[in-house]
Amino acid sequence: MRDEILSGLKMLEPWFHRIDLGGGIFTKTESVMGEPVDHPRESWEIIRQCLPADLAGKSVLDVGCNGGFYCVEAKRRGAGRVLGVDGQRQHVRQALFVRKVLGLGLEFRRFSVYDLQPATVGVFDITLALGLVYHLKHLVLALERLYEVTNELLIIETAIIPPEQTPPSFVQALGEIRQTLHPLVYAENPPEAKEQVYNWFLPSPGALRALLLNTGFEEVRVFSVIRDRAVLVCRKRATGGAPNVHDYVATLAFAAPPPVTVPAGEKVTFKLRATNTGHAPWPAVGAPETKGIVRLGAHLLGANEEEINWDGGRAILPRDVAPGETAELEFIFRAPAKAGDYIVEFDMVAEHVTWFEDFGPGVLRHRLTVG
Repeated sequence: MRDEILSGLKMLEPWFHRIDLGGGIFTKTESVMGEPVDHPRESWEIIRQCLPADLAGKSVLDVGCNGGFYCVEAKRRGAGRVLGVDGQRQHVRQALFVRKVLGLGLEFRRFSVYDLQPATVGVFDITLALGLVYHLKHLVLALERLYEVTNELLIIETAIIPPEQTPPSFVQALGEIRQTLHPLVYAENPPEAKEQVYNWFLPSPGALRALLLNTGFEEVRVFSVIRDRAVLVCRKRATGGAPNVHDYVATLAFAAPPPVTVPAGEKVTFKLRATNTGHAPWPAVGAPETKGIVRLGAHLLGANEEEINWDGGRAILPRDVAPGETAELEFIFRAPAKAGDYIVEFDMVAEHVTWFEDFGPGVLRHRLTVG
């Protein structure tokens, strides 16, 4: 067995994570790129302080998991579901080998950070994004994806602009608006550069904190800055608190084929299915003027996209809809009195707060001919 393990380790070289496989065997015995041989031990000593001592029952997602060091440590702390994803096949192969040797209940998948969504991987109590940010060509999109799949806590460890070369943040007036501008630098790369290998952006701690707050996290704390590395701890709003507008996300679909042609001035029924793909529950009960009540609304546009009737009515949810749940609704719509081609746009609305399209993927559109 020992010879098989050593042979497997050799086949999967080079290893960036040094993981104890027992019996005096470690995945890594020499530095790959000048990092300490025991990497990521130094980072782990910081990260472990950001985690609960007992992870019993907690789900953990490790994005950019490499050989699986942090997944192993999370499982050893009692975590429930632990999923590691990485964009490089070699790292996933290494992690699967570690899982086999240690016999731990871990999941590993080759997966892009940009494809992370509740529908593809689920939602996790704790998300780790360690050594990831500077490898992201589409930084803001990736942070939004991390937000979507995190239920409680996101921990980020990243390279930053070297402190001695970081210019200060400053306030700039844009008319009556005063904005704080933070330094963020771009690393120039050759055209053939592979995204997962090369560095793209190096933020200052202040810039990354501002990005995470704008993404929707309620609390973002710079936990540590050591040389040119930083750790940030991000927390989402606790369940039951006032919803964050970033948490209003819906997926709409027709539950039955919608009518295509209707008589002028007649009422027509659309049957829709609304899935709560955000993090905020949708309250259904309350008077129309109650702030935050969630309902289905519709806009009527002409074939040329010009607005005809922005508020085309409401459909009431049959019950409160929790994140991940789906409700079916009937929307009664009165066709215009004038014949022609129209577009009906359906969207959820949190009354007196926001239409969902302002923070989500968009509306459900349907072309309608009025005869």
